[in-house]
Amino acid sequence: MSSNYKMEFSSEAKKYLKKLDKPTVQRIIIALENLLIDPFNNANTKKMKGYEGEFYRLRVGDYRVIYEIIDDRLLIFIVKVGSRGDVYK
Repeated sequence: MSSNYKMEFSSEAKKYLKKLDKPTVQRIIIALENLLIDPFNNANTKKMKGYEGEFYRLRVGDYRVIYEIIDDRLLIFIVKVGSRGDVYK
């Protein structure tokens, strides 16, 4: 099953990923690639409350990925990547 969704990263998310070790980055990238298949139905994903728009968080071990789904552009925009304790600040 293929998806028409594309993925873009914020500069903050790119910067954080560059700081991580390679195995962790690979785990996060694999999880993000799975989002492209179906960005709405993933066991490690929850819709975030209190935000305007379609914001979700993806859990990858001790890390969280905050992303927005922009349906009219078929885009998954990675807003922020961080450790569980820091990503929500």
